[in-house]
Amino acid sequence: RAQGIVSVDSICHLDAPGKPAIRRLIDARVRRNELVPIALEGAGKQEHWAAPATLDSASESASEQVHILSPFDPLIIQRKRTELFFDYGHRFEAYVPKEKRVFGYFALPVLVGDDIVAALDLKTDRKSRKLLVQKWSWVGAGAARGARKELKTRIEQELHRFERFQLAE
Repeated sequence: RAQGIVSVDSICHLDAPGKPAIRRLIDARVRRNELVPIALEGAGKQEHWAAPATLDSASESASEQVHILSPFDPLIIQRKRTELFFDYGHRFEAYVPKEKRVFGYFALPVLVGDDIVAALDLKTDRKSRKLLVQKWSWVGAGAARGARKELKTRIEQELHRFERFQLAE
């Protein structure tokens, strides 16, 4: 339920021995019409499924939502899945030499609706009680110049909420 659209690999992330049991469970749920196969462009031979209710509840309001994601969020940490769904390849750069970083030390992907549009390298200055934007990188749909102004305003609004959360206000 948390993933919405699943594959055996996404369910068994870091648990390869569990794949046969999960596949049997998926097959049983398909037979009971609790899951339906989903064809995803670019997925190759990898099969995906979703609950019919998940497909029915695809909301228009999703396009209004802005989420600043941790690089450790399951949506991001499963790199192949992130690349397939969002055409975005995230790399955790804290251990990458500074001169080779693309997005920054601790970049956080920004999801707006159905697109990852930016990566923000943020740092919390606890002494000044401020969230500092070290680097702002536009990616994917956010890279289109015409969309940036509206996206930037929405992301900045979410940054204010995120800052209050980070500083425990």
